[in-house]
Amino acid sequence: MKKIALIFTLCVAGFSSAQNISVYGGLNIAGAKAKDFGTFDISDWENYGLLSVDPSSAEGRVRVNLEDKKPGAINIGFLLGANYSLSENLDALAEINYGLSGLKMTSAYVGINYKVMVKEKFTLGLSPRIGYNAGSADLGTITLIPGYTPPVVLPEGTFNEGDALSMEFSGLGINLGLRPTYQITDQISFQGHIGYNLAFTSTDGLLCNGVLLPMSAAGVVKPDGGNTQAGLSPSLSSSGLSIQLGVSYSLGN
Repeated sequence: MKKIALIFTLCVAGFSSAQNISVYGGLNIAGAKAKDFGTFDISDWENYGLLSVDPSSAEGRVRVNLEDKKPGAINIGFLLGANYSLSENLDALAEINYGLSGLKMTSAYVGINYKVMVKEKFTLGLSPRIGYNAGSADLGTITLIPGYTPPVVLPEGTFNEGDALSMEFSGLGINLGLRPTYQITDQISFQGHIGYNLAFTSTDGLLCNGVLLPMSAAGVVKPDGGNTQAGLSPSLSSSGLSIQLGVSYSLGN
């Protein structure tokens, strides 16, 4: 979050004259994608053997059902941005977005708005942007499987019933869209944006009470009582259709 805010602040500070600046804010609706959200177990079978093979084993095993926690396809939040007029048909822009539903995501973008249509009160711009995304998703808690011995002790950490799970992700983003603007007064305009966001995000794995658990760990196994590695690589991204609706205020008038 601090990195995102710093990028946005530096970009706005680079707009040298308030005479050419307009600020805007409003609603941001973005697509979200979740991949490989399946069910798996976390087991310390390497230390204690498999309970399914040896009834006297002290194996600990908890279940993680990511299928029930898969984020929805739409992420709703708000945005704050600034335009700097470079010429009659070209603006530079800097923008920060914050998602509130599904994915807790913060992003900062810079780009341009090239006006391909200019009328008395209406303009339509082509607006490519590039930026940085960072966020997390709440994946609920893990559940101890009856009959097994808690806690689950792995080289990566210790896991128990009720421990909170989350996933953090970050990476670059590219957005290309159309930006319609309708002038209400000399200072106030209605502003929109419809486009497609392509995110190149990655994650190190699942976080459980501050412990990072790589999905490639030997203790991450299929939910069948055995020791076969789960083979899952859950990922989150903000790729998809994006829509913005807001109000712009010119500082130069």
